Amino acid sequence: MTLAPETLTTARLRGARITAGDRPLYRALWQDPDVVRTLGGPRSPAQIDAKIDRLVAMWRERGFGVYTLREGDCDCGYAGLAPTDAGGRDSVEILYGFPPTVWRRGLATEVATELVRLALDVLGLPEVCGFTWTENTGSRRVLERAGLVYRFDFDRADLPHRYYSLTRDGRADR
Repeated sequence: MTLAPETLTTARLRGARITAGDRPLYRALWQDPDVVRTLGGPRSPAQIDAKIDRLVAMWRERGFGVYTLREGDCDCGYAGLAPTDAGGRDSVEILYGFPPTVWRRGLATEVATELVRLALDVLGLPEVCGFTWTENTGSRRVLERAGLVYRFDFDRADLPHRYYSLTRDGRADR
């Protein structure tokens, strides 16, 4: 099994594998009403801690996972890869989250594009996907700009979502 690198670098971002010490950033993000509006709502500290524990463990179990991102000296979000069964398909999804203070600067597109490369070219995964709430036009544009192609709509957590994907050979389907 090919392992993901411990760090992720783009033109403006430096990412390091998530650790338990990153809890303050994730707590702030996952309790921010603007951030979680399209993610199912705010989470309690206990829910956030449990999710962080799962994300930390994913690195040991899968050899890839989530990176905590920095721009210069500031923690500015997270991005990574995680297994999913969204839309009834087993795949690996692109994850990302940023506080509103850095939205609309292209950081999500920049890191999503690098995650597509990591998933398909470095890890050799057969497919990478992304999905978002149908009304989240910002995330839909990020996925499209990163090269993923719209495939279908589905419901998740009682909300309509759009599923995007790309295979290693560049096709939108398996």
